[in-house]
Amino acid sequence: MGYFQLSLRHLQQASRGVGKLGPRLQRWLVGAGQVALLLVVALLIQWPAPASDDQLVAAWPGSDLVVSHWPMVLELQRTVAQAHRLPLWNPYFGGGLPLGADPLAALFYPPTQLVHFFSLRNYFFVLMTLHFFWAGLGTLLLARRVLALPRWPALVAAVSYMATPRLISHLGAGHVTIMQTVCWYPWLALAAWAAIRQPLRWGPALAVCVAMTLLAGHPQMAYYGLLMLAAVSLWFLLQRLRQTGWRPALLSAGCLLAAGGLGMALAGVHLLPLLELMRYSTRAYALHTKDQITLTQFLHSLVNEPPPGWLTWEDMIAPGLSVLCLAAFGTASRVRKAWLLALAVVLVASLAMGQSSKVYHVVQHFLPDFDRFRGLARIWFLGLLGLALLAGLGASTLTQALRRLSRAASLGAGVLLMALVATNLVLLDQHYSQVGSVSLITRPSRVALAAQQLAGNGRIYGVQENIPQLTAAELELRLADGADPLLVGAYVQYMDRAGGYYGTGYQQRIPYDAPWVHPDPRLLGLLHVTLLVSERPLQDSHLLLVSKIDGTFLYRNSLDAGPAYLLRPGSNGQLPSLDHYQLLPATIQLLRLQDDEQSFRVTSATGGYLVVATTAYPGWIALLDGQRVPVQSFTGLMPAIRVGPGTHTLSYLYRPASVPRGAAFSALGLLALLLWLAGWQLYRQGRLPRTFPRWPHRSRAVLVSESTSAASPAQAPSPEGEIATPLGQE
Repeated sequence: MGYFQLSLRHLQQASRGVGKLGPRLQRWLVGAGQVALLLVVALLIQWPAPASDDQLVAAWPGSDLVVSHWPMVLELQRTVAQAHRLPLWNPYFGGGLPLGADPLAALFYPPTQLVHFFSLRNYFFVLMTLHFFWAGLGTLLLARRVLALPRWPALVAAVSYMATPRLISHLGAGHVTIMQTVCWYPWLALAAWAAIRQPLRWGPALAVCVAMTLLAGHPQMAYYGLLMLAAVSLWFLLQRLRQTGWRPALLSAGCLLAAGGLGMALAGVHLLPLLELMRYSTRAYALHTKDQITLTQFLHSLVNEPPPGWLTWEDMIAPGLSVLCLAAFGTASRVRKAWLLALAVVLVASLAMGQSSKVYHVVQHFLPDFDRFRGLARIWFLGLLGLALLAGLGASTLTQALRRLSRAASLGAGVLLMALVATNLVLLDQHYSQVGSVSLITRPSRVALAAQQLAGNGRIYGVQENIPQLTAAELELRLADGADPLLVGAYVQYMDRAGGYYGTGYQQRIPYDAPWVHPDPRLLGLLHVTLLVSERPLQDSHLLLVSKIDGTFLYRNSLDAGPAYLLRPGSNGQLPSLDHYQLLPATIQLLRLQDDEQSFRVTSATGGYLVVATTAYPGWIALLDGQRVPVQSFTGLMPAIRVGPGTHTLSYLYRPASVPRGAAFSALGLLALLLWLAGWQLYRQGRLPRTFPRWPHRSRAVLVSESTSAASPAQAPSPEGEIATPLGQE
C-alpha cells in the first residue's frame, strides 16, 4: 500500500512538471518564432542576394564596400592565411596607411574576423545579415523591457528600425561601418537601462556594448551613440534618484562611469592607433561642415522618399510611410508614455538640420568637435530609433483596443501590422540596396593586368584613379593614388604638388584631375612611381607611352628614382631640400618587399642619405646593419637614413608602439571585466559581504497596460526585488 501511495505521489509531481513545461515550451517557441521572423526580414532586405552567390548589396564600382572595405578585408584574410599575423600596414593605395588605425578596416572588431571562415562575398553577406538581425533583436528587447510592449508591437518596432530605409541606403552606398555601428544603438540604450537598475549585474554588459560601438569602425556614429547613451543614462538616473534615493542612484552612476571607462579600455587596441592617425591625417585640418536642411525640406523629406541616385543615402529622412503613421498615432494616443520619445525625436531632428537650426548652433558650443563631422543628418539614426519605438507604441494601442473584442482579433491585428510594416519597408529598401554582381567588381580590367606586367615593384599613378583599389589589392599593385577618409596629411600635400594641382583643407582623394593639370614625373619618380595611367594624353617628354588599351594611355616614368636612392648631403651636412637635392651614384639592391618591411643592400663610395621611397609614419623604424638608427624626413614625407661609404644593409620596418600599448589597455580592460563578472557571481552566491545598498521593494504596484499577463518579461520582478516599469510611466 505504501508503495502505491509513493508511486501516486511521484506521478502527481511528474504531472505538475509537465504542466510547468508547457508554458515554458510555449514561450520558447514564441521566442524562436520572433527570431525566425527577424532573420527572414534581414534576408529579404538584401534580396536577391540570398538567392544568388554572385549578388551582394553595394556591389557596384564606386561604393565604399568596393573601394575600401573589400580590399582591406582581403588583405586581412590573405595575411593571416599566409603569414599567420594581423596586417598593420596597407601598402596598396594612398601611399600606404596604418591598417590597424583605419576605421574602415575595423581590424579589431570581433565580427571582422569572420572573414577567415568564408569567401569574401559570403563574408559580407553573413556580416550584413547578422547585423540586421542584431539591430532588430536589440530593438525588440528594448521595446519589450523598457516600454513593456507586447510581442507583436515590439516586433513592429524591431522591423521598423532594422529595415529603416536610411540604414539600407547607407549600406547600398557601401557604408559597412556605419551599419555596424548603428546596429549597436538599441543595445546601448537597453544596457544603460539594465545597468542603472542592477548596476553590479549589468555593468559588464554595458561595457561590452560601449567597446563594440567604438570598435565597429565609424567614429562619427560612435560619437552619436555615446551621446545617446549619456542622455538616456541621465534620464534613467533621475528616475532612479526619485524612486530610491541618492545612495542607490549614486551606486548606479558610479557603475555607469566604470562601465563606460571599461568599454573604452576594451577598445584601446583600436582607439590609440586611431588617435595617432588623426594627428597625422588630413582630418587634423580645420573642418567645419556647412550642411543644412531647412524645416520645410526636413518635413517634406520625412514623408517623401528621395529617388534612387547619387548621394541618396545622405538625403534619406523618411522612415517609411507605415512607420511614420504608426509613430504619429502612438504619440497622439499615448501622450503620457510617448512624450519623452517624441521630444527626443524632435531634438534629434533639429540637430540633423545642421546650420539651419538654432538648436544645432547652441549644442555645438557645448559638445566637443560636434561641428567637425561631415553629414550632419547622420545623427537622424537616433531619431529613427525613436520613431521605431513610437511605431511600436502605436501598434500596441491598436492591438489593445481590439483585445477588448477578442484575443484572436488582437493577435491578428498584431500579425497584420507587423506584416504591413515589413512589406512596406522591404519593398522600399529594394530601391536603395543597390544589389550588384560580385564577379563584375572583382574581375580585373585589361588595363590593370597590363599595368601589373609593366610596373614591377614600382608604384602606379592613376590620373583619374584608373585602377580600382580592390583590383590593386587583388593583384598586389601599389597605387600612388587612392581614396580614404584618413589619408596621411604629408603625403596628400606632396601628391598635390606632384600631381600638378594645389588642394587645401581636408582631402580624402588623390589625385584631382582637370585638362590643365599636368603631373610632375620628377616628383612622382622620387616616390618610385614607375607607371602613369591616364584616360587623356599626357604631354611630358619624360613620360614614355608604352601602351594604349581600351582608350587608356600607359606611360613609363623615365625619372623613376627606384625604391630607394642615395642623396648628397647639403652644404651644412644635413638633408637637402626638394629644390636642391642631388642623386649620388650607388648600387642599391632590393632584398625584401612586404607590406610592413623593406630591406636593401646599398654600396657607395661616398655615403650619404639613403631615402626610402615610401611614406614616413610613426612606428616605422630603421635598422642599419642590425642596429637601430635615427630616421629623418626628406621633403617632410620620405624617410632618410644617414649611411657611410661601403656596403650596408638597411631594413625599414613597421613596428608601431601604439598597437601594443592599445592592446595592453584592452587586456587590462578584459581582465577587469572578468574580475567584475566573477565578483558578481560571488556576490549572488552570498560568498561576498553584501555591503552595497539593496534597493527597497516598491510600495505600490505598477500598472502596465500593455499586457494582461502577470508573467510578462517586462513585469517580472528582478533578483533585487524590483518591478520593471515602462519608460515614461515612472
